[in-house]
Amino acid sequence: MPFVRVAFPVPLRQTFVYSVPDALLDAAVPGAEVRCPFGARERRGFVVERTDTAERPDGKPIAIKPIAGVVGDLPLFSPDLLRLCLWIADYYLAPIGRVLAGALPGGLEGFGGSRARKGASAAPPFTHAEANPGPRVKLTAAQRGAVDEIEGALGAGAYAGFLLHGVTGSGKTEVYLEIAQACRRAGRRTLVLVPEIALAHQIVTAFRTRFGDRVGVLHSYLAVGDRRASWQRARQGGVDVIVGARSAVFAPLPGLGLVIVDEEHDAAYKQSEQIRYHGRDTALVRARLANAIAVLGSATPSLESFVNAERGKLRKLSLPERIDGRPLPVVEIVDLNDVKTEAPAGDAPADPKAAKAAARRKGSALFSPALLDGLAAALARGDQALVFLNRRGHTRVVECEDCGNVLRCPSCDVSLTYHSSDETFRCHYCDYHAPAAGACPKCGSPFFRHKGSGTQRAERELKQHFPATRILRLDSDSAKPRGAQAKILAQFGAREADILLGTQMIAKGLDFHGVTFVGVVSADGSLHMPDFRAGERTFQTLVQVAGRAGRGRLPGRVVVQTRAPEHPSLTSAQAHDFAAFAARESAFRQDLGYPPFGRLVAFMLSAGDEDKVIAAAERVAEAVRGARVDYDAQAKERGAESVGALDILGPAPAPLARLRGRHRWRITLKDRDTRRLHAVARHALEQLESPEGRLAPGVQLAVDVDPYDVL
Repeated sequence: MPFVRVAFPVPLRQTFVYSVPDALLDAAVPGAEVRCPFGARERRGFVVERTDTAERPDGKPIAIKPIAGVVGDLPLFSPDLLRLCLWIADYYLAPIGRVLAGALPGGLEGFGGSRARKGASAAPPFTHAEANPGPRVKLTAAQRGAVDEIEGALGAGAYAGFLLHGVTGSGKTEVYLEIAQACRRAGRRTLVLVPEIALAHQIVTAFRTRFGDRVGVLHSYLAVGDRRASWQRARQGGVDVIVGARSAVFAPLPGLGLVIVDEEHDAAYKQSEQIRYHGRDTALVRARLANAIAVLGSATPSLESFVNAERGKLRKLSLPERIDGRPLPVVEIVDLNDVKTEAPAGDAPADPKAAKAAARRKGSALFSPALLDGLAAALARGDQALVFLNRRGHTRVVECEDCGNVLRCPSCDVSLTYHSSDETFRCHYCDYHAPAAGACPKCGSPFFRHKGSGTQRAERELKQHFPATRILRLDSDSAKPRGAQAKILAQFGAREADILLGTQMIAKGLDFHGVTFVGVVSADGSLHMPDFRAGERTFQTLVQVAGRAGRGRLPGRVVVQTRAPEHPSLTSAQAHDFAAFAARESAFRQDLGYPPFGRLVAFMLSAGDEDKVIAAAERVAEAVRGARVDYDAQAKERGAESVGALDILGPAPAPLARLRGRHRWRITLKDRDTRRLHAVARHALEQLESPEGRLAPGVQLAVDVDPYDVL
């Protein structure tokens, strides 16, 4: 009798064996969704593989139940998508059932009976005659060279990976359009990934201008029904291009020929909860499994991709100049240690213009004279400007002037942020909030001191300096209503505002030709984080946000405020010198064995009881040490040689030791030998999942392979 292995969307890294009735033999194939008895009830799961045996690993017989039915007429997962999910489960040490459920739009629940699945009809069949050439632009020599090389790889019909390193404003999007069109001419389809939903709108517009309505969109901000309809249309061959954020890597595109990852360096591609996969790395595997071409594009490539190109794993393509020979913006670094700033106050000169000039010369609590002068000059020319401050709210720390007490979140180890828009103190992690009015809970004083300014305070001060100027603020507070983010960007693009003030949402990918000035209020926010990638993230952010200036006919200027003006990340960004930054950063990472010259796996534990989580962390560390000893002994027996040693860092409290009422500890494994690292982590996890090794009730354990989140 034939059997199948079925995975369920449960936190178990295993499959379950069922028999297949004769009537279901043709339908119960790998990738199909099935209904099966599971415990006391029936559950839906996925067929992972067919098997001729039904024995347990120890050889003992087991009672086999038959599957109850198959859902739908066709498998949910094509063979290449199923292989992709199996790779994710194996590499990221994740439950395969949850990976498969997470690959569906909106998850598995309700999908089997959804309207999209039952009634969505495909678009007209794919034909070459439907291609819409759209408007074309003349490519630069560098663009033409990149397009030709990628087209040549497309014609070979085998996997190849490229790193497209183009300075900001060099026309990477036009290269994407050209190679997608070449892919369509070859009868294949294109997947385009972007890190942020905000970037999807501009990319979608560009592709729809070129490809008409045969462009689909997949991202989490769409309503679940819309996502499922788009998924179904792609599955049935009704689109030539899918554009989406990280999860769109699972889009069911038949005949996939090209995978593009725009802004490939962006940390948003790494999933930080549930299935902790990296969208960029998964996209490379997706392309390889489909014999497709992968193109990673960025003005500031990740060190991982840069080193992969140096090692020959990716072919490097360069766009070293901006379109039409436009210059890169001039970047000025302002040392805040030498700047005396004060809030606008005191007796003002009688002449309003003189008053404004005097205020700019003094600066303000947030803005140096150089930054204010740059804004004033751009506005006087009728240009637009961006002001970047990667901290939302009004003030980050609220301190009692009398006793020094800092208002803190009752559930998280963080201070509360004052929000002037609704007069509340808020936690930016758990969203605890309380009215801002009142007295110090410790001493009863009504007087507070505000430190560490955010976008709301910056907006208030900008309005004081430029009262007639139209200002838009874009952060996670202003963008919270559905569609607000796209609306704000559309308003700015239509020149209905003069200054766009925002957080990292405005730092990359946006193309506004009216912007000639960018002000960075503080470059130090990410520079001193307890993270080995802190320097890289700071460099990338500064180059990206600076690149928003001067993309039109007029040159751009950037003012960066900092208290660390000599830091290599800042000086390299000032010179737009990626090579110098990468060389210095590579040497640092290689010396310490950090990625991409080594790999990391983090075991993260949390519990409401601090003693429980400490005890659990010791148990995990013991399991890891034991797994390392076992691996080394087996390797010695085989005569295998290892590179360096596997380091076990911790157990120790997480940098953010309490979050949402749960105490958090972590153990991090670091190794230059990737095979050993994964083997030790997997063996330790198997020990902890065994009946005798399970952790105490209430303790949660999460494993993060290639972690990006250090907090």
